[in-house]
Amino acid sequence: MRNKNISNDGKLKVGIIGCGKMGKHHMRAVVLQENAEIVAVADPFVEQRELVGLVSSNTKIYSSAEELLLEASLDVVHIVTPPETHSKLAQLALENGVHIYVEKPFTFNRSEAEAIYSLAEAEGLRVCAGHQVLFENPAILAQKCLDEIGKLIHVESYFSFRTVRRNITPVEQLIDILPHPVCLLLSFLEYSSESSIEFDTIAVSPEGEVRAMVKSGTIYGSLNVSLQGRPIESYVRLIGTNGSLFADFVRGTVIKLPGPGASAVSVVFNTYSQAFQCFWKSTKFFAGMAFKKHKSYPGLAEIIKVYYSSISDNSSFPVPSTSTISTVSLCEAIYDRLKQSELEFEENMKCELAIKAKKLLPLSSDSEVVLVTGGTGFLGGKAAQELRKVGYRVRILARNIPPFSKQLPGVEYAFADLGDSVPEVVFTGVTTIVHCAAETSGGEKEHERNTIQATKNLLNAAANTGVKHFVNISSIAVIKTSKEVGGPLDETTPLDIDNKSRGPYVWGKAKAERLADELGTKLGIRVKTIRLGPLVDFNSFTAPGRLGKEVGLLFVAVGSKKSTLSVCDVHTAAKVIRHYVADFQEVPRILNLVEATPPTREKLVCLLKKNRKELKCIWLPMFILNLASPFLKLLQRILLSGRKPIDIVAVFSTEPYNTNLATGVISKAKQGI
Repeated sequence: MRNKNISNDGKLKVGIIGCGKMGKHHMRAVVLQENAEIVAVADPFVEQRELVGLVSSNTKIYSSAEELLLEASLDVVHIVTPPETHSKLAQLALENGVHIYVEKPFTFNRSEAEAIYSLAEAEGLRVCAGHQVLFENPAILAQKCLDEIGKLIHVESYFSFRTVRRNITPVEQLIDILPHPVCLLLSFLEYSSESSIEFDTIAVSPEGEVRAMVKSGTIYGSLNVSLQGRPIESYVRLIGTNGSLFADFVRGTVIKLPGPGASAVSVVFNTYSQAFQCFWKSTKFFAGMAFKKHKSYPGLAEIIKVYYSSISDNSSFPVPSTSTISTVSLCEAIYDRLKQSELEFEENMKCELAIKAKKLLPLSSDSEVVLVTGGTGFLGGKAAQELRKVGYRVRILARNIPPFSKQLPGVEYAFADLGDSVPEVVFTGVTTIVHCAAETSGGEKEHERNTIQATKNLLNAAANTGVKHFVNISSIAVIKTSKEVGGPLDETTPLDIDNKSRGPYVWGKAKAERLADELGTKLGIRVKTIRLGPLVDFNSFTAPGRLGKEVGLLFVAVGSKKSTLSVCDVHTAAKVIRHYVADFQEVPRILNLVEATPPTREKLVCLLKKNRKELKCIWLPMFILNLASPFLKLLQRILLSGRKPIDIVAVFSTEPYNTNLATGVISKAKQGI
């Protein structure tokens, strides 16, 4: 075993390749290790200020993995980059004499995984796959309790999840999360049987479903992964000849039902035992999470601790290479099925898309194009659909061209990253731009790039290609509050510029609106701005945050039933955008767009219950929230370690708006004038 780099103080010198969201989780987990320190990170896009509080000021930052491995003196490197880069980076690190931790998916195929482990063995180095779920408490406790349920005969691994990123397909999401439930399934099979794993049946759906049956000796295993099944669950059910175990990774519990449970008395007793264990253990788990001092990604700090100890002590690592290779093998077989299924599905969708396009109104002009940014999003998609419906030729700009199953019929798609340079070829034939794109998550850096800089880049490219009409979609949240201006808000209310206390989204949208107005004037582009109120879909209603919150099967609606809440229906917004394109010269330069007659909170709750019949609604009067507000702020200060508390009353309040201008514009838009 080569430990040539371990420092005199006994601490492992750690490098991190990839400083995205998961990379930062790794940094937090490494900081918790007493026998390690982060000495270098590599990421072409990371800046020192992003890593404050995660690494020390002495940590070196490199722009590439190659540079880090060549110049930094390391014991271990964590590879937290896109999966397609894992194999190359893992072999590069091993060739440089460094132990490796590789995030999941470890690799996409068995041959690459075997090559990595073979090289590690030849170099005397250790490899750890990112299967931290094996080191979460439910997995560890379930393994310890296996003897209590007799001979294991069946393992069920179930995982229902949601697509966490809008710009990836269900198949891509499945490929990303699949190693978690697969490694859990196979680990219990391998632990309980010395026989090799046999893959039996695999069934998949490109819409986000995986079913598989495997076998190890006399033990059978089933894998069920779903992006559509609800509620969100992650569990392993272990069935033995003398009882069962239910390891729940959402609630952090293991429910034990030992014994045959064959008698009537046992059946009744087990029912109450299961209910009591679920209540008590879940309560204990969630309470522990709330008051946990050092928070890290579940299982990550634990697997890193064991892995680092195996390096320092030259002891065996509890997850053998065969386990990782088996996980990669089953995942590879599922990946192949998923990709083939997706290919066939998309071919069918391509044909259906062409059929739907033929049924649309013929294009009014082959030369004049309306360019829509953010056209794959909630509003942009509806706006593009509305424009194409009346005969406009529509071109959507997107950072990721959606698959045929997600495309709109009769609409063109073109690639462009607005935060970078915008290719002028996408402006061919364009007469009007509808700018819906904006960053909706992340911090100041992301909003600076994808909202402010994107608007600047788009306007400059428009000027270079002769586009003169620009419809800028902003947010009504960018203006000052009624408390500040002393009355209802209207189109003359000033922007709230550089107020970072309102969050990066509002800060970014306000700066982008000011930029669009000033730069448009300078470049000779006429800019019209629509400030959207809280966007909802009356046809498929999801409650906005100001209406209330779901608590289990209850919806706690805040305020009185008859009080109103200013919102904007996405279909109204799409029609107004179409009206702005059609009558650009006549429409107002600025429009605060909310429904002319704001709906009552009671009406909105009725819309919610129409689609969510299982929900029961209770009403929380605003005066109670006002009375509780000081206590809630104090509680936040205690629990949030000095961070600025959230004003709960403001969260559920709505601003008063003068809707005279919006009323007229909406009326004309709905009449098609």
